[in-house]
Amino acid sequence: MKVEIRNLGVIEKAEIDLKPLTVFIGRNGEGKTWAAYTLSAILGQQGYGNYLKAYLDGKTQQTYPIIDSALQQLLDEGNAQIDMIEFANDCAEIYINDVARLAPNWMRSFMATERADFDNLQVDLNLAETKAELLKRIKSASVESEISLGLLNALKESDEGILYFYSNGKILNKLPKKAIKQFVIQEIFQMLHKAFYAYIHIFPTERTTFITFPLSSFELREVRSEELLKETDKSEFERRKTPLGEPVKRLLEMIIWSSRKKDREEEIKKNPLVEGYVKLADFLEKEILQGKVGFETSELRKELLFQPKESTKLEMPIVSSMVKELAPLVLCLRYLVEPNELLIIDEPEMNLHPAAQVEIAEFLAMLVNAGLHVLITTHSPYIVDHLANLMQAAKHEDPDSIKEMFYLERTDAFISQEKVSVYLFEDGTAKNIISEEGTINWETFGQVSDDVSHIYANLLKIQD
Repeated sequence: MKVEIRNLGVIEKAEIDLKPLTVFIGRNGEGKTWAAYTLSAILGQQGYGNYLKAYLDGKTQQTYPIIDSALQQLLDEGNAQIDMIEFANDCAEIYINDVARLAPNWMRSFMATERADFDNLQVDLNLAETKAELLKRIKSASVESEISLGLLNALKESDEGILYFYSNGKILNKLPKKAIKQFVIQEIFQMLHKAFYAYIHIFPTERTTFITFPLSSFELREVRSEELLKETDKSEFERRKTPLGEPVKRLLEMIIWSSRKKDREEEIKKNPLVEGYVKLADFLEKEILQGKVGFETSELRKELLFQPKESTKLEMPIVSSMVKELAPLVLCLRYLVEPNELLIIDEPEMNLHPAAQVEIAEFLAMLVNAGLHVLITTHSPYIVDHLANLMQAAKHEDPDSIKEMFYLERTDAFISQEKVSVYLFEDGTAKNIISEEGTINWETFGQVSDDVSHIYANLLKIQD
């Protein structure tokens, strides 16, 4: 999916091709995080929820005659159907660009700022190269929901294109037309929106702080992750008039949701890929953290602990910075993540030793190969350089023969170049820096290394 961003902070114009693994690099203050968060605001649950409300209030630029026809048929006959494949083929790009058009209206709230200016923000999305995959996801989606104890039902079976709305006889007369309209439009928009990314999990840099807080500090109402429109109750921080941006709210929700989940057996029965994500959480603990992350409930409270060995359990405030950094990712993989979800990780190298940074580069590639999407911002030359190694390794005729050269010794850490994009943010734009051969042509890190070497050489000359 290709995205063009204009007038976002220091970014004048940036053209980005979102791949399964997308990497933003560049100096501080070049707009990497703002770009990542803006994409989340449009493509995530915030974009869906705000657009649905605006559409129901008649405040969107676009209208959809096919939805109006289905609504009228439903009111007249008590049942209706809509071909979601046809609707997505004709309207998906129109829809998501209409969502993007409204983004300036809610970006201040999303970012928890009163001073930043988003009035001139423009985001345009082009689905030409990704529409086939989008339609495939629409076809595989399944829906079975109801309103008011079955007065109105929605049904779509997996591998079918038709979304049905139906009721029994004249029973719809018991529902107000506004409720019927909201139910129908909500089901249609939600299916379409989730076809881009089923859900977006954000790991802001604040994660190393909030993961140490007692769970009681941010009690949130439990919601299902697929209910994109639902909002959380106010957290303790908001009650104290402490503004929280949506990325931090999503992190807090993730921690709370994880603390309330016991296992994923039913989810695994429905989708075996989920078991792979649980195993990836175990692998992250064993191979990188070298200990276990988990919740423990006493008579008084539930807390998140780290267990580096069988006889030792530690509270989060006193564990290593690497554990604080990666514990949220463990929780997300073990309890929440599902296929076609997007993980946005701001500086995954934060607090990691260089060896661990190389390992996390391999692990992120493993996540992508397991059916997830990952977008990171980074300042790490180790991650960027090693990503080039992983792309070259994916071209090798016998991957097993070279896996021992790599830190995690896993062939599923090798990633195809077609799945990767790397952009250098500087001078108000973003430049694709992967060559056709798979090398990554960056200077933002190398120039600093050269400067340090030159300073050292000059100091030696002076001393001589």
